[in-house]
Amino acid sequence: MYPIVRVSFGVVVSCVFLILVANVNGFFVSPSDDPAWVDVAAADAAGSTNGGPGGPGLAVYQRVCQSCHQASGAGLEGVYPPLAGSEWAQGDPGIPVRLVLHGFQGAIERNGVQYSGVMAAWGEVLDDQEIADVLNYVRAAWGNSGSTIAADYVAEVRAATANKLGAYQPDEVVAEVTAAASGGDSSAEQ
Repeated sequence: MYPIVRVSFGVVVSCVFLILVANVNGFFVSPSDDPAWVDVAAADAAGSTNGGPGGPGLAVYQRVCQSCHQASGAGLEGVYPPLAGSEWAQGDPGIPVRLVLHGFQGAIERNGVQYSGVMAAWGEVLDDQEIADVLNYVRAAWGNSGSTIAADYVAEVRAATANKLGAYQPDEVVAEVTAAASGGDSSAEQ
């Protein structure tokens, strides 16, 4: 038993000595070759203001949306509709803002596939900036090309729909956004 301890101790001492010598004589010879810290999350967030690859909305999307709509934005056929290529995701920003704030329930058809599910309301969980960020990511990802949504716009829609009870139905959200666009009352009466 003593020879093993003696050999193990000798190996450890030799390794420590080599590490110290190698570090002094080889790894960092001058101050200019010191390793530089790169904050990957900050670099990603700085990558885009419109939710492009690595924009601030990506983190929100991964945390809140990806489990249903998938990383590819393709959703799950017959269960969760795709966001990639979605007219609602790319069109009038009032629709996706309302859906994220208050949720969605009802039957819709996308690319010839029927969906009849429920989307949770995220208005109590996400602030206006997070909603703008995630929607800007969705509107710019996977070939989508929607306009940028400002957090101030999300705040306006939040205030206008503050009395909304329950999730939006398909016809209801379209009618409300159409009325708001034509100068009608954009508040939810339900």
